[in-house]
Amino acid sequence: MATKTVKVSDLTGEEIGSEENLARLVVEQHPDLPDSVTLEVLPEEVAGKLPEKQNLVSVTYYPPTTEEGNPQRFLMSVEDLDNLSEVWDMTTILQDAHRAQQEEEGRRRGRRGRRGGAERRPHVDYSSPEHAGEPHRGRITDEEKQYVRENLDSVNARLREQGMREIDPADPQMAERYGLELAP
Repeated sequence: MATKTVKVSDLTGEEIGSEENLARLVVEQHPDLPDSVTLEVLPEEVAGKLPEKQNLVSVTYYPPTTEEGNPQRFLMSVEDLDNLSEVWDMTTILQDAHRAQQEEEGRRRGRRGRRGGAERRPHVDYSSPEHAGEPHRGRITDEEKQYVRENLDSVNARLREQGMREIDPADPQMAERYGLELAP
């Protein structure tokens, strides 16, 4: 089986076609973002819309590989950046792109960690209200069992909201695992 990846513009959703047509607009400094965000765009979507100089937002435009030229840096107002997309709200575009980049970075870090790298996963306290009852390796502590027993309905509601399996007191393995009385 083969997998085909189709790239689309972050500004309009229009298919980019090939890597040669891909341009990048890097929002390097923005008052609503902690890190830089890269938007994939078609050159015609930003042509004539990037100002000479303004304040507040710093972006770098990377032209497609078929065009000659080096990356170009711009300072522009937030309003000018917002006007680059006539289809979607720029704040939403930037937040979605930032979230996707963070997830990709997390996946990359996770792969390095499995290959013996020095990075470790942060410790998760499964006895806390935020994580009690979540599926995990290792033993269930007495604190987690107690929290689940005392708060089974709210734990199951949170697990359901997060798309995780719920704790079924009628399941003998789960009942034993969390110290629940086996439901009839």
